[in-house]
Amino acid sequence: MEDDPFRFLIWLKTDTQSIGSGLLSTEPAKLAVGVASTFIVSRFDERLTKESETWRNRELMRVVEELGDANAVRPFAFVIFAGSLFTDNHKFQDAAFASVEALIYANVLTNALKFGFGRQRPWQGDDAFSFHPFSGNTSFPSGHATTAFAAITPWILYYPNTATVLAIVLATGTAFSRVPLKYHWPSDVMAGALIGFSTASWLVRRHQQGETTSNLTFQVAPQTISLRLKLN
Repeated sequence: MEDDPFRFLIWLKTDTQSIGSGLLSTEPAKLAVGVASTFIVSRFDERLTKESETWRNRELMRVVEELGDANAVRPFAFVIFAGSLFTDNHKFQDAAFASVEALIYANVLTNALKFGFGRQRPWQGDDAFSFHPFSGNTSFPSGHATTAFAAITPWILYYPNTATVLAIVLATGTAFSRVPLKYHWPSDVMAGALIGFSTASWLVRRHQQGETTSNLTFQVAPQTISLRLKLN
């Protein structure tokens, strides 16, 4: 499978088809832990946000915040993937593709949840429990945290080493930066990080365990020459 030049098309097709079943098959225990953790943190949102303000004017917060900007990270991830296609390193290619795919799926889910929950951002008021569904408020979950963890997690899983561990530290810093800057509550960034990490982990497991194949055939008939690609 790793030598199949069409594996990325196969994965894109099968992963998209499996999103619904993937969500439904999430282990109840893991889902419960994630929801419970986010809920527990939410009880301290206002206090933690206030305590984080000592970091607000530190330039470091502005720097690491940019690592979660989807408008910059998604194109950058795609450029890395496109560049990987000119190498013979299939592992590198797979990690780069999983990063791009995780960014797309995780951001779509996060944006849907933002729209549905309609949570007020810290700079809009001090009430951490101000939810107005479909109001246009977009605090929960954090898109920056989602983006940072979705982009980095595949690299950690494919290349578990010191460099990738440092990358997760940067992703954590990106998530944290959104709190003192008053763009998000702590529970927002926790939920975003969980979405990004879980989405990327699910995709990597599917790609490493999948048995899908492609079949490219060359057909010649009267007045017709065609190539046919079948994705299984």
